Parts: sequence; C-alpha cells; structure tokens
Amino acid sequence: MEIICALLGSVLFTLTAVSAVPTGTFVTVSAPEPTHPMDDPNWVPPTGPPQEKDREYWQVTGQDRLRRQLKFGERNLRVAKNVIIFLGDGLSIPTLAATRVYMGGEERELSFEAFPYTGLAKTYCINYQVSDSACTAAAILMGVKNNYGTIGVSGHVPLMNCPLSLLEANRLTSILKYAQEDGRSTGVVTNTRITHATPAVAYAVAGARYWEDDTEVPEGCVDIASQLVRGDIGSNLTVALGGGSRHFYPVGTVDGNGEPGRRQDGRNLVHEWINDKADRELRAQFVHDRAGLLAVNADQIERLFGLFSGNHMSYRLLADQQREPSLEEMTASALTLLKRNERGFVLLVEGGRIDHAHHDNLAKLALDETVEFHRAVERTVQLMADDAADTLILVTADHSHTLTIGGYPVRGNDILATGDFSRLDRMPFFTLTYANGPSYGDHFHETGGRRNPADMLHRIRDPAFTYPAAVPYEDETHGGDDVAVFAQGPWAHVFSGLYEQHVIGHGLLYAACLGPDEFERSDACRERLRGSAAQSWHSLGHFALLPAMLVFGCLRTQILTM
Repeated sequence: MEIICALLGSVLFTLTAVSAVPTGTFVTVSAPEPTHPMDDPNWVPPTGPPQEKDREYWQVTGQDRLRRQLKFGERNLRVAKNVIIFLGDGLSIPTLAATRVYMGGEERELSFEAFPYTGLAKTYCINYQVSDSACTAAAILMGVKNNYGTIGVSGHVPLMNCPLSLLEANRLTSILKYAQEDGRSTGVVTNTRITHATPAVAYAVAGARYWEDDTEVPEGCVDIASQLVRGDIGSNLTVALGGGSRHFYPVGTVDGNGEPGRRQDGRNLVHEWINDKADRELRAQFVHDRAGLLAVNADQIERLFGLFSGNHMSYRLLADQQREPSLEEMTASALTLLKRNERGFVLLVEGGRIDHAHHDNLAKLALDETVEFHRAVERTVQLMADDAADTLILVTADHSHTLTIGGYPVRGNDILATGDFSRLDRMPFFTLTYANGPSYGDHFHETGGRRNPADMLHRIRDPAFTYPAAVPYEDETHGGDDVAVFAQGPWAHVFSGLYEQHVIGHGLLYAACLGPDEFERSDACRERLRGSAAQSWHSLGHFALLPAMLVFGCLRTQILTM
C-alpha cells in the first residue's frame, strides 16, 4: 500500500509540475516511476567519509587549521630576492573546486591552496567588463590596467593602433625590466606560444596581441617574436621556454620538429638569437624537445631558449610526453638556471592551456591542465625550500571562465558525470556546465529541449567530450568574476583582501624592492639599497681611492703654501 501511495503522489507531483511549465517549454513524457532520487521514499541520503560523522573529527581538524592560521600571522618583512609569478590562464574559482574533486575528493587541497595568504582580484579591463589575457597581464606585471588586447601600453592606446603604441609616454614597464636593471635574472615559461598575450606582456610592447610575427604587424611597429630576440627586455631574458616556433622561422623552413615557419620577412629569429648571444660572448643553448631540455647543464650556460611546438604546446593528457616537456619540467629547468644569480631573479610561469580547454567546453582537459599547474607550483616550492625566506611565490589567474558547478550531486560523485536530476524534463544533468560555447548543439535538440545526458555517460572519460553550454557561441567566453590570489614568502600578507588586479603589480614591486624611486619602499628595501651603494663603493678597491688621495694631497699643499 505504501508503494502505491508513493507512486500516486509522484504522478500527482509530476502533473502539477508540468501544468506549471510555461507554454512552449520542452517537456518529456512523464514517467510513472519517481522522477528524482529524493522523491523515492526508500531513498537513503548519502553520507561522507565515516570519520566525518564524529564531532571529534571536526574539532581536531578545526583546531589544527586554527593553529596553522595563527602561525600565518608571523609576517616576513624581508626583501623578496626572488619573485615567482604563477599565472593560471582562465583559472576560475569553480575550476579550482572542480579540480579538487577531479584529483580525488572535495576535501583535497591544491599545492598553492596551502599558501598562508589569499586574496581576491577584480579583473575587468578599462574598456571591458570581461577581460582578456593581455590587459590582465599588464595589471599583474606592470601595475597598470589598460585596454582589451593591447600589450604593454597605457589606456591611451586603442587596440590595433600602431602610432600611439610607439609613443614613449604610452609605453609601460614590466617587473622583468626593473629586475634586469637591478642585476637580477629573468625568465618566462609557458605552455602556450611564447608570443601569446600573457608572456608577451613580460617583454614586449604592441598595439595588439595579434602581432606575434610580421604577417599582420603594421609598418613602423615591431612584431612580438622579434622583440623577444632583439628587444630591450627579451634579448636579456635568462630563460624563455614555450611553444610558438612558427613565429620565429621564415616561410619555407621548418623547426627541429618539422613544424613550418610563417614569417614573411625571411628572418630566422632562432639563428639571430644564437648569433646575438655569441656576439655578446654569452654561453647560450637553444632546445626544441624534451630530451634537449633535460640534457641542459645549467652550470655550463648563461642563457636558455626553448621552443617545443609550432603552435601552443599540447594538452598534457594528449601530448607525446617523450617529445614535449611538461610545465613542471620547464619550470624546474628554468629555476635551476635562474638560481645561480646571487642577486636574485624574477620568473613568470603561465599555465595557459587551462584557458584553451574552457574555450572549447572541454572541462576534463581544463581540470587536468590545472593539475599540471598544481604540480609545477608544488615542484617549485620544493626546489626553493632552501631559499624560501627570500622567495615570494604568487599564484593567481588573469581572468575567469563561465564554468559552473551546479545541482545537488552527492558527496564523492564523479565531477565529470551527471550529479542531479531535473523533475521538469525528467533527465539527469551534468554537474559541470558552461554559460556559453560551441558545445550547445551537442546537448540541445534543434527543435528545443535537452539531449539526454544518460546517453552520453559512456563518453565522459574522453578528453574530447564537450560539456553543456546554455548559449550557442563560437568560442566560450571568459568570465567577469573575481579571481583568487595565493601568496607565500616576503610580504605575502599584502596580497590579502579584495582589490583591483593592478594592485598585485605594485605589491610585487614593493616586496622585491623594485620599481621607480618614488614608489613605496620598505625598511628592508632601504637597507638593501644602502648596502648596495656601500658595496659598490667598496668594490672599487684601493685603486679607486688613489685619485681621491692625490686630489686631497694637492688641495692640502695649496692651502699650506697660501
């Protein structure tokens, strides 16, 4: 009798729900069985891990975390000799949460989530509510917000404007330039094209992020690849590793992996880089594959340049891992060389393919790329353990994406699977969904209504499986929400709170004792600067004192004979 009553109640609920649906809304035919697990009177609510049922578990873990938080109150006020900036392109907060589950559980913690200080940054460009990677990189690396799509220029330069980008008054200075002027080593590591928006901001100035080689750049301006090889900052980078070899080789030639070049000016920029370092008597090495990178002896070189793909490097899950190095391996190789400079270094590491996977609604690949990003940070913390007190590590994103984690999936549910059930169209739905993107047609009928996700569950392990998008769009867009900032090391506490994204750039300069003289300086910075001046005088040695003694002697003789 109870079962009959339950079924009648379910049918009555269904009829009520269907009658409340507006005319024209797609609804499937009602089913006699319960439409949602919770509608079943025999449904047993899920539970978490057994220990979580005990109050003692939460009391112990709560006290442990409290003690950790209290320890975080011990602020490091030293000068950040080394600054490492990890930028997860498109690494939204939902992406972080989903990746934890993807790695094995809601309670998991990414390497940088263990950092003592966390903040939130507002990501808009000065002319767009939702930003791109170029204007956000300017905020982080230069401390100035600017227009969408522009590289290293102020807001007075509209996108694609070459003449205004050439005016000195409109050109910005990155933290890597300040570091080079201070005698520190600098490096850029990315798994995108090294001429792509984020890494380009570190060393180039351009009216548009699209001017990666000479095929589109207006007359009078210099393409981004050329600036990496011949530019003021680019030519002095200690390490540059990434993809995008096509922008460095001329049409009709191929790189070491057989990838064709696309430059129209006939220049082979890799050869120019090698020749430039030889002319300057710098021991340099160019590599094009994983074997070459891992064979590098940092004690025998002073400069390292690596291009591992014609375009962006492959998603780690799809890469030929014998040929392409991982983001973790590139980062470790860069650090080995950069650490040799006792003055310190500044390194930018971009996990850029998180963004690309989101753009194609490829949620699994986005999460897997985030895991690789996590590994790169984890390895860095290990490699810098002996210099932790002098090393500021900052991890953030340039912008968000439209990925959401929705429904009421039970604890431990596969993040890539369906997690809840709609009583309105009687079908399950995926926990991960996008607001827009190219996958709309994969999940909605042309006549309206959803395709049944139950018929797709056998494909969720396929990296090429796309996740639902509510609005059809040729390329899933960025999101405009705030992004997380994680920091550890000297002055990491200044990155707490909610602030405009360009404040990150100013915090990095302050912590590292870099930037214009009129900027704020810490007491530790003033001591460092005084020490540098004294050491510079002392390094002149006795020979520098001899002219001064002669002048003093002459003046004394003149005074005595007067």
